[in-house]
Amino acid sequence: MGHRFNHLVIYQDTDAEGVVYYANYLGYFERGRMELLRSMGFPMKKLKQDFGIVFAIRKVECDYLAPAMLEDEITIETEITEHTMATVNFYQKALRGEQLLVAAKIQACSIDINKFRPVRIPQKLIDKL
Repeated sequence: MGHRFNHLVIYQDTDAEGVVYYANYLGYFERGRMELLRSMGFPMKKLKQDFGIVFAIRKVECDYLAPAMLEDEITIETEITEHTMATVNFYQKALRGEQLLVAAKIQACSIDINKFRPVRIPQKLIDKL
């Protein structure tokens, strides 16, 4: 299962040279993960209210291959590559047309909102993964 969305690069996204600031890709990827889970019927609010969990990022590995520039339209693609009982691994890409700009492997861990400790992902979500 995957998700994709388009984003028009605005001035706020860029540095003084009009290049997307590297850390902003992490924000784009966050939106991609949230939208993917939402499309599966598990928006963040539901996970928190119904199951008492949130996802915390445990590991990020990014390859920055080419820059996005002011007013570029980029596409963010997100897919789940694997999961355990407490973690979900995502592969995410930022593309301009067919050109790969940034590729990332991101691992999220299910966290109990009261104890801030890792917990099992709810079975209803595991079944969808």
